[in-house]
Amino acid sequence: MRAIVVADSETDPFDYKTIPSPFIWGVYDGEDYYQFYDTREFVEFVSREKWIIYAHNGGKFDWHFILEHIAPWSQLMVINGRLSKFTIGECEFRDSYNILPVPLSAYKKDDFDYSRMQKGERDKPHNKEAIEKYLKNDCVYLHELISQFVNDYGLQLTLAGAALKQWEKIEKQKPPTTTRNFYGELSPFYYGGRVECFKTGLIETPFKVIDINSAYPSAMMENHPYGETCVSSESLPPTKAETQRAFITLECIAAGCFPFRAKNGLSFPHDNEKRIYTVTGWEFVAAIKNKAITKVKILDVITFPEKINFSSYVNHFFKMKNVAKTAKDTAGYIFAKLFLNSLYGKFGSNPQKYQEYMKVNYKHIEAASVVDDYIYCADMGNGALVSKPLSEEKHRYYNLAVAASITGYVRAQMFDSISQCKGVIYCDTDSIACEDTGSLELDPAKLGAWDIEAECVRGAVAGKKLYAFEMVGGEYKTASKGVRLTPAEIIQVAKGEEVTYRPIAPTFSINRETQFIPRKVKRVDAAN
Repeated sequence: MRAIVVADSETDPFDYKTIPSPFIWGVYDGEDYYQFYDTREFVEFVSREKWIIYAHNGGKFDWHFILEHIAPWSQLMVINGRLSKFTIGECEFRDSYNILPVPLSAYKKDDFDYSRMQKGERDKPHNKEAIEKYLKNDCVYLHELISQFVNDYGLQLTLAGAALKQWEKIEKQKPPTTTRNFYGELSPFYYGGRVECFKTGLIETPFKVIDINSAYPSAMMENHPYGETCVSSESLPPTKAETQRAFITLECIAAGCFPFRAKNGLSFPHDNEKRIYTVTGWEFVAAIKNKAITKVKILDVITFPEKINFSSYVNHFFKMKNVAKTAKDTAGYIFAKLFLNSLYGKFGSNPQKYQEYMKVNYKHIEAASVVDDYIYCADMGNGALVSKPLSEEKHRYYNLAVAASITGYVRAQMFDSISQCKGVIYCDTDSIACEDTGSLELDPAKLGAWDIEAECVRGAVAGKKLYAFEMVGGEYKTASKGVRLTPAEIIQVAKGEEVTYRPIAPTFSINRETQFIPRKVKRVDAAN
């Protein structure tokens, strides 16, 4: 196996446009540390080594500085817009974020004032020394984390792939296989989590934020539909358990209980309009319990004779998480928590969305298209990135029924819990902000129960994933997806004002030119 090595780079986020590359690279192989002030020297050094070299978030930052050094006709792997794997010479480059999708600070990270890297500051001896120390420590910390992951779970490219391997090992069975047609038939029932603003603007009354203890692992403990054989009917199953594992197409008037794909994204209609919904049995049973649907007409019911649960897998990693927490094993705790939440999604992966990528010279774009059906998709350093759909023989479908049922269970639990709460303000997948938790079971130690995450004195909601909740004591719990706003700025937006967000660091993307993208942020009022 190739040696595991890590690299990191530092550049001036305030003066990015005036410098062509990071002004310092650090490389650590577990014993020796190397430092480079020239990107070409860094590439020439590592390209001679048979290493697998990781950078955390490298696919959206560090590796973008070495694109011109990737040879023409090189194959690359891109995952969700992230440059995930490629080679230069003997060296293979990877993004460690694919196996550890958490900030490095979750493990170890030194405090650092980035203003020290500004032009005119970074060359001062004391700042230069601080930058070098910070960079080296980042490399050492990442090497510790990656090495332990590889030792424990093998050389996996993605966390989801590693989770599937662990499930195979624990259950002593191979993962299921289905077909493209099977995926297409079940895909209407596969949705994400529930994110909804029930109130927007300023919240002046005290409220609580509660969340589910391991929502998806808890859902995985239940029995879910499995196998490739299914039966279609116009009648509901005879038992509640069988109904919960079914997939139901129905026409009805729904009061906020069912997901619906609209032009502006996923919504949960709560009006008097009759619609056709495709839902899991978990959501249907929760809707019936809370008397949330009327004028119901069942159109189709899909059931599976086989069932499966993931109790052994969940218990294994839940125990590991608790042991690691007690032993203050930060890496073990991170791994266990990630594995608990990463398996179910693999069952729902769609290879039709995957692409094969290659770098070519600009003059060879047409040849790549004529010979092998590649099409241009982006500039890449001194060349072009071309892509084509993953060939059919490489497609691997697992079992979408499993993933759809698990996510449906969590949405059903959310709706049932929202129905019991009073003064609901906001919800996001596995958490609720409300004035009163009603009859909900609150137990911080129980898997799947609710726990109080924060007691808040006031708050501001400006839209989905955009809020600032002031907690008792004066600190804020915030969310501002896609932008980095202060609590004061979020409050401004919640009041109806417009705030312009100007990032201090550039936005990197495999599909467009690296750039600073200012964004005007406005309040999006609650739909219901």
